[in-house]
Amino acid sequence: MMRLVIGGKWSSTWTMRGWLACRLSGLPFESETLFLSRADSKAQLAEASPTGLIPILHDGDFAVTDTLAIAEYLWERAPGCDIWPGDLRARTAARSSAAEMHAHFVELRAALPMNLVKRWPIAHGVPSNVKLLGRPGVAPQVARVQESWRQTRAAWGQGGPYLFGARFNFADAMWAPMASRFRTYSVPLAPDAQAYADAVLAHPLVAEWVAGAEAQAREIGWEACAAFP
Repeated sequence: MMRLVIGGKWSSTWTMRGWLACRLSGLPFESETLFLSRADSKAQLAEASPTGLIPILHDGDFAVTDTLAIAEYLWERAPGCDIWPGDLRARTAARSSAAEMHAHFVELRAALPMNLVKRWPIAHGVPSNVKLLGRPGVAPQVARVQESWRQTRAAWGQGGPYLFGARFNFADAMWAPMASRFRTYSVPLAPDAQAYADAVLAHPLVAEWVAGAEAQAREIGWEACAAFP
């Protein structure tokens, strides 16, 4: 059985995406959590991943690093699964959308780190979301995220709430942590963008991951999980 090494569910955006890819593939796999803040984490990470990064998918003696590569490997193993649309052009558009999320939005992601167990307002002493959203580059990137969703849904999203209509695929999975950031930090969105973000966060697989993050928080302590950088 394949083994996916992941990080803490409340904050590890890329492992959330890797896990969603595995679930969308329909293939059997086991997940193993590696908490990166523990004393032995560095040694465990070096043993698990040749790049020192997670997620990493082990299929026997073959290791796949990087979340997009994991999704593509799973698609090759299970063509026609829910990772990508069946139509060639729709599939290419979905890959383009996923790649935009993969490569961009550095300032936004740094200013608003994912935290699935916190909601705004948060503890005294942490800068307000107004200050966070005012950091250089953040507001234009929030606008671009919404425009990317809008453009993709206008071209492909008829007939359902997701980027490509009624079928949630890996492009939606790539954007799910971004939707969660907007919820955590009470980022105001246009009505169409808010509707899409709500649909993604309500998807059963995303909801299952969030429930797992909350379960981890109960197990290891809400205070540790809820801390912001």
